Amino acid sequence: MSLASSKLYGNDELHLPKIIKKEFKNFKIDKNTIFEWDIKDNEIILTPRQKVTFDDVFGMIDDDGEEWNIDELVYDG
Repeated sequence: MSLASSKLYGNDELHLPKIIKKEFKNFKIDKNTIFEWDIKDNEIILTPRQKVTFDDVFGMIDDDGEEWNIDELVYDG
């Protein structure tokens, strides 16, 4: 017996059933949510995440931190 079923629409869009959305109650799901699909041991694993913005990426690589110097790490190795 299946938990839920979905229909595949045009442009390969898949409707996410409410019962599945409720399983992610601690994660805000909206139109910007991205679902990553994986198959492990013949089981489908569905993991939601939000889109990563340019500011998110820039904040990760910003070299203004006093704790480390990116130029020294990359070029002086």
